[in-house]
Amino acid sequence: MPVPLKILLVEDSEDDAMVTVAEVRRGGYEPAVRRVETAEEMAKAVRDDRWDVVISDYVMPRFDGLEALRILQESGLDLPFIVVSGKIGEDVAVRAMKAGAHDYILKDKLARLVPAINRELRDAEVRHQRRLADAALKQAYEELEQKVRERTAELRAANEALELENEQRRQAEEEKEKVIRELQAALAEVKTLSGLLPICAACKKIRDDKGYWNQIEVYIHEHSGAEFSHGICPECAKKLYPEFYDDL
Repeated sequence: MPVPLKILLVEDSEDDAMVTVAEVRRGGYEPAVRRVETAEEMAKAVRDDRWDVVISDYVMPRFDGLEALRILQESGLDLPFIVVSGKIGEDVAVRAMKAGAHDYILKDKLARLVPAINRELRDAEVRHQRRLADAALKQAYEELEQKVRERTAELRAANEALELENEQRRQAEEEKEKVIRELQAALAEVKTLSGLLPICAACKKIRDDKGYWNQIEVYIHEHSGAEFSHGICPECAKKLYPEFYDDL
């Protein structure tokens, strides 16, 4: 079965166009051809439709193959561009290839046209697949970069939270140590009484470690820091001041 092939044919000669199309058909293709002769027609054809290959004459009355190539390149399309010309010098052929043409063929050697089309279609497909792979690789790289940025942000936030927690823990430890020091200082100032106290059964004086007898309130104050306020209990008041007790 013939292979469909959409050809944009830049050719001012209808006869030459028919010969070119016949050669393509003999090569096993079923060509759908649009022939253009001016830069305007070329630009409109490139803009309005999709093509598999561009076959262009090099010298035409109103514009040439290099201008046709420039219009194709400015469109951004990557299509095989094959120059087919009746007469073309080696310098012209080199100029066309340097400008971006994929091949050039003399019209009296059209047997080379179909093999050139086959080769350039394969190469175009390779370039297309490479662009797809590059685009996929770029997307994967961008997604990886995004994940790295997100993970980096997460790690930064976790580190900041950890630093804050460590700072709060350090402050708590400092506060605890401060409280401990304050308690230790307070305990150092507290005087406690313990053991057997020698106390007079009559006057209630207490004998200290040096053998001196002290008032009980003096002794307790010196050994505990307690303060005393003096009063009189009811029994002592009745015993010491019977004349005033009933009035009280």
